Amino acid sequence: MATQTAEYARSVTEADEWEPFMAGGEAVGEVHWVRTEGAEGVTLNVGLWRSGPQSFPYPFTADETIHALEGELVIDLVESGEQVVLRPGDIASFTKGTKSTWTVTAPFKKLFVISG
Repeated sequence: MATQTAEYARSVTEADEWEPFMAGGEAVGEVHWVRTEGAEGVTLNVGLWRSGPQSFPYPFTADETIHALEGELVIDLVESGEQVVLRPGDIASFTKGTKSTWTVTAPFKKLFVISG
């Protein structure tokens, strides 16, 4: 159950409070939202995301910071050709406009913050 007021956002994750996460018109994993807006209209989304093994294109539509909690995610950055592998405890931050392909190699869960 999520609570959001002008002063704070709090959430407790329950099995039935996950919903499909949409990227490019397709469901790619599930999300549990903690916060879906920032003060004064600023983009600020915070949540948990989980997925089983799969691969899909993911354009970063805003700045995004990821803290890996479980599993493994391989992020291929399209323009540089660089590969970022995230495992539990890893933290990475990506810039708005970055084009990538995500490959979940082991069931993955992350805490994320999207801002901009």
